[in-house]
Amino acid sequence: MAGQATIVAIDDEAEFTSTLREFFSARGYTVHVALTAPTGVELIARHLPQVVLVDLKLPGMDGDEVLQLVRRDYPATKVIVITAYNDGGKTRDRLLALGAFAHYDKPLSSLRDLAETVKRAVAPA
Repeated sequence: MAGQATIVAIDDEAEFTSTLREFFSARGYTVHVALTAPTGVELIARHLPQVVLVDLKLPGMDGDEVLQLVRRDYPATKVIVITAYNDGGKTRDRLLALGAFAHYDKPLSSLRDLAETVKRAVAPA
């Protein structure tokens, strides 16, 4: 149930994290946002989210480092990477191999698609 699910969104674009918070909060999720990876990691440890939305290029730590940390320390948490860095699929393939639940390119064509992916991520196995 969305009302029971927690999301941590980590992105250095404040407007984007604000949009994510508003969008997912309106759908019953609890959303915590961070503008840096170290702050995001603190939020993950504090709130134990079901889903982490993370940018690839971040101050303090790259998104792939966040992904690896989450996969190691919080294996039940799903990580969805959202990035403007596009190299023809190589990065996507690498992130999925590292354990990302999904990958999206910025700008997002639809928050609804992302919402469906988050819904799948929090669904019972």
